[in-house]
This record gives sequence, C-alpha cells and structure tokens, in this order.
Amino acid sequence: MRVASVLAFLLLAGCVRAPDSYPPPIQRKPLSDLAESASGMLVNMGDANASAYFVRDISPGLEGGRWRWANQRPELKVFLESAKGLKLVWDFSVTEVTFRETGPVTVSFFVNGQPVGRLPCPKPGDYKFEQPVRQDLVRANEYNMIAAQADKLWVSPADGAKLSFTMTRAGFLR
Repeated sequence: MRVASVLAFLLLAGCVRAPDSYPPPIQRKPLSDLAESASGMLVNMGDANASAYFVRDISPGLEGGRWRWANQRPELKVFLESAKGLKLVWDFSVTEVTFRETGPVTVSFFVNGQPVGRLPCPKPGDYKFEQPVRQDLVRANEYNMIAAQADKLWVSPADGAKLSFTMTRAGFLR
C-alpha cells in the first residue's frame, strides 16, 4: 500500500504542463577585447565594464551610480589606436571629509610613468585636469598606463584606508 501511494504521488508530480514558450535571454555583445569597447579611450567610472581598465588603487565599489574612491595612486590601462592629438582628461572631486584633514592638495598626473602635469586643489569641489600629451609619451596600438597621485592622503581612523579623491572619468580625448 505504501509503495502504491508513493508511486501515485510521483506520477502526479510529473504531470505538470510545461509553458509553451520561453522568452529569449538578454542579448549582449561579448567584450572580447577592451580595445573594441566604446569607452576604450575614456573610462567613465559608472560604465558596466569600467573595472576591466583598473590597474590599481581604485575602489571596486561604484558610489552614487557614477564615481569611485581613488586610493594612493589610481592607475588605469587605456588602449590607443593612434598616438596623435591626444589630451589626458581626469575628472575628480576633493571631498569635504578628506579636505578637513588634508587641507589643500596637489594632484600630479602621469602617462606611462612620465609626468604630464599637476593641478592644485585649494578647496573641496569638482576638478578637471585636461592636458595635451606629447606624442612620444604614448604608444599606438597598445595599452597605455595613466595614473594620478595626490600629495596628501586621508587615512581612515576606522580601517586605515588611504583615500585621495573621488573619480568620475579618466582617459584620453582627441
């Protein structure tokens, strides 16, 4: 009797009508190479694939849907098809929280390890560094490294994290 009831239950459980159709999965173009990406020269921190460009010292967590914390020396890799007529662009903010402890900061910018300029930040707020880059500093058809470094860091009393500024985008424009 017990075996018959278990078999009857199993037979009834298997009698479920499957849906006639299923929606197709979301179609996305694979990111086979970062060089083919639309943001290949200019990385917006809110881009879905932004972290693929990070080399070091950039927070993995996106804040406010558009910015990330930079640590001591944030660095990104950017693919360039041509070395002609480029400007390094870096949009960032010095926050009031960090400024209260550090005071005015100066941020230095680098392309492939070579300095390309500095920007004094005398008060909290939004800043934009934009500087033409000499053609001999960049390499065509390869990844180029861009970095920024503040002369003073804020150190979190809670966990010792070293923060410099927040970033919204970095890369090259023509």
